[in-house]
Amino acid sequence: MALETQELARGDWKPYFDDFSRDLDRLTASVEVAGRDVGAQIEADRLILTGITYDDRDDVVVIGLDAKGGLTEELEHMVYKPQKIFVASGDDGRTAIDIEDGEGNQTLVRLEPAT
Repeated sequence: MALETQELARGDWKPYFDDFSRDLDRLTASVEVAGRDVGAQIEADRLILTGITYDDRDDVVVIGLDAKGGLTEELEHMVYKPQKIFVASGDDGRTAIDIEDGEGNQTLVRLEPAT
């Protein structure tokens, strides 16, 4: 898969994620967090993505997830004080979003079409 990677400018975060979530196809998401203080951990594995938003007032990216099978279990992963956001997308429908927070932690969101 050939990936095209771009860094999103801070001023584009809110409209990018608003548009992305508004036109959202059925995607599964895996969320991994890595950092000096938190180590490396999997926060979510192949859950259904319900949306990604950037709240510029609270300076937080919110990743909304649902469990498969129509269960009401929901998870919101928050990335506080994001500093940089990179998006890599391929022509096969897969996307990776890499978010660096104010403490140097990396949150990697891997998206792929749900099967």
